[in-house]
Amino acid sequence: MHPELDKMKTEGQIFTIPLSGLPFGHTDYQYVINDSFFRERDYSEVKKGVINLHLDVEKTETMFVLALNFEGKVVLQCDRCGDDYEQAIADSAEIFLKYGAEKDNEGQDVIVITKNDSEFDLSDLIYEYIILSLPIHRTHDTESECNQEVLEKLHNLSQVEAADEDEDDNPWRQMMKDLKDKIDK
Repeated sequence: MHPELDKMKTEGQIFTIPLSGLPFGHTDYQYVINDSFFRERDYSEVKKGVINLHLDVEKTETMFVLALNFEGKVVLQCDRCGDDYEQAIADSAEIFLKYGAEKDNEGQDVIVITKNDSEFDLSDLIYEYIILSLPIHRTHDTESECNQEVLEKLHNLSQVEAADEDEDDNPWRQMMKDLKDKIDK
């Protein structure tokens, strides 16, 4: 393990990498992201999880190239039934830290840092890439894994709503039906 990593863990800045003391070339870091990482973010849609993150930092004269590779499982809320389920994730990203006169986010994967910056906190970037790796539809793999009571109540509710829509008491529905009848003639 890299000696800087031990130092960072004891200082409580586990996702902060040193910029000024880092040697030129490649430096590898291994992180385990766990529940406490997600609890620190009040707005997190991820409730908990365990993710292994491999970070390769390449330092050159003009920039740092950060290669993130992560893989693990997170707990999300199922869109179909509302219960929690485990979602496997795996992704990678490459971020460039370039020296410039003022701090700036030059592009999607380019961040401008100043020569005065002695360290860089990765925690927000890590969280963003984890969230971007989540699927759009967050559901159990199969409907049979969902909470069957909830699915049954949703099914019954949709049947009641469908029956209510079929009633001709709704003046708008009746007007639309009359219009359709006129067009069909």
